[in-house]
Amino acid sequence: MNRAFLLSALAAVIAAASLHAEETLPLKSVNKANEIIDAALEAHGGAENLANLNSLVQESHFVNYANGQSRRPNPPWDKGEQENFNAIDFEQGIFINRNIGVGGGYEFDGGNIINGEDSWQLNYRAGTAAPIAEPDLNTTSGPFIRVTPALLMKQLQARRQVSNWLGVTDYNGRPHDVVTLIMEVGPGLSLYFDQETHMLNRMERVLPPFGQVEYRFEDYTQIDGIAFNKTFRLLLNGDDNLEVKNKVIKVNAPLAEYAQLDGNLDKIPAVVPDEFNLQEIDEGVFLVGGTGAYGLFVEMNDHIVAIGGTQGAAARMAEVRKHIADKPIRYGVLTHHHSDHVPGAADYAAEGATIITFKENETVVRNAAGDGDATLEFVDNRMSLTDGERTVELYDIGPTPHAEHLLVAYLPKEGILFEADHFPQPRTGPLPPAVPATLAFAEAVDRLNLDVNKIVGAHSPRIGSPAELQAVIESASAIAASAP
Repeated sequence: MNRAFLLSALAAVIAAASLHAEETLPLKSVNKANEIIDAALEAHGGAENLANLNSLVQESHFVNYANGQSRRPNPPWDKGEQENFNAIDFEQGIFINRNIGVGGGYEFDGGNIINGEDSWQLNYRAGTAAPIAEPDLNTTSGPFIRVTPALLMKQLQARRQVSNWLGVTDYNGRPHDVVTLIMEVGPGLSLYFDQETHMLNRMERVLPPFGQVEYRFEDYTQIDGIAFNKTFRLLLNGDDNLEVKNKVIKVNAPLAEYAQLDGNLDKIPAVVPDEFNLQEIDEGVFLVGGTGAYGLFVEMNDHIVAIGGTQGAAARMAEVRKHIADKPIRYGVLTHHHSDHVPGAADYAAEGATIITFKENETVVRNAAGDGDATLEFVDNRMSLTDGERTVELYDIGPTPHAEHLLVAYLPKEGILFEADHFPQPRTGPLPPAVPATLAFAEAVDRLNLDVNKIVGAHSPRIGSPAELQAVIESASAIAASAP
C-alpha cells in the first residue's frame, strides 16, 4: 500500500468525519451562533471598536414598578424613582456604582467601589465606608453589564465559544435570531438579534424565585462609533418592572476621580461573606440563615414554630433539626406577601406545616406553595400560638409604607421581636438613619406596648435593641431638621 493511497484514504476519513460533524445539531448551533455574533458585532460598532471599549461611565434615571414588592399583592404596582451611576474599567478591573432614590418605604443612597484591595461598600445615609473583604468584580458589575448592550456585546465577543443559536422567533413583528450568552457568573441569557438590522433588541433570563425577566433595549444612538441604547425596559413575568433613561454616557473616560473614597465617610469594619449560621438567642429560640435570608425558630413543648419565609427555609429547618431532632415544624409564619418573603411557603407545605398568613395574600401564598392542598391559617389583626408555657404572639402592624399587612412575631416572656424589612441592620458598623418604614415599625411597637429587649430581622444576623431603634429615629430627625 503506497503513501499516496494512505493519504487519500486518510483524507476520505477526515472528510467523512467532517461531513458527519457538520450534520450534528450542536455544531450547527455553534456555527450559526458565530455567524450571528459576527453580524451583530459589526452592527453595534465593529469588533475592533468594541474590543477597544475599555471603560464606560453611565448616568441613568430609573422608574421602578414594584411588581411583587408593592404594598398590596396585586396591581397597580407602587412606583419608586432613583438616580443611578455606573462606571467600569475592564483593563484596570474597576467598577463603581451609586444609587440614590426612594421606594417601598425606603430612602437609599449607597453603592460600591470595586478596585482590588481598595474595595468599599458605601452607605452615604449612614456616612460609612466598609472595606469589602472578598471583592468580586464580575458579580458586582453584572447587573450593569446586563442592561448595557455594548457591554453585552463585549461579553459575547469574549465568550462566543460557549454560545449557541436557539432558533428564530418574532419580536415586534420582525424575525429575530436567538443566541445564548453565558457570562462569568450569573444565569444563562438569551439574546434576540433582529435578522435585518442585527441589533440586540431583547434579552431574557430566568431568575428564581422571581420568574421570567425580560430586557428590552430601545432608541439606539452612536457614541464614538459604538451603539448605545438611550432607553431600556425590564419586565418581570410580563409586567413592567423598570423604565430607564440613560442621561450621560462617556466612552473610555478615566475613572480615577470616581474610584477615590469620599473622605467624609467613616471607615467601619470590613464586609465579609454572610455565611450560613445558627444563633441561639434565648433558650430554644434560634435565628438561622445566611446570605441575607434569616428565619426565627421557636421550640415549643411538642413542636416548632418557624417564622419568616425567605428563600432557603428548607436548609434552615434542617439546621434546626440538628439541635431539636424530635419535634415537627407545626407552623410556618410568613411576614408579608413580597416575592422574596414567600418562597418558604413551598418548604413549609412540604413539611405538612400550617402556613400562617393573611387572607388578602392567599393567592400569592398558594402559588408560592405550589401545593393545592397546603393548609393555610389567616391572621386577623392578632394571633397567639402557645403551648401553655411559651407564647408566640403575631401582630399585624400594617398598613406601613412597605406593606398593607405585615406580621411581626413577639415572644413576651423573652422580650424578642422578629420583623422583616422595617428595621435595617447591617452586619457591621452603625445603623443607618430611620427610613419611613422604620418609623412605622417603631410607632407600632409603641402602640402595642410591647416590652422588647431584642430585635431580630429577616435579612441580618445582627441582634438589635430598643435603644438602637430610638437612635436611628433621632438620626433621621436630625437630618430632617438640618435640611434646607
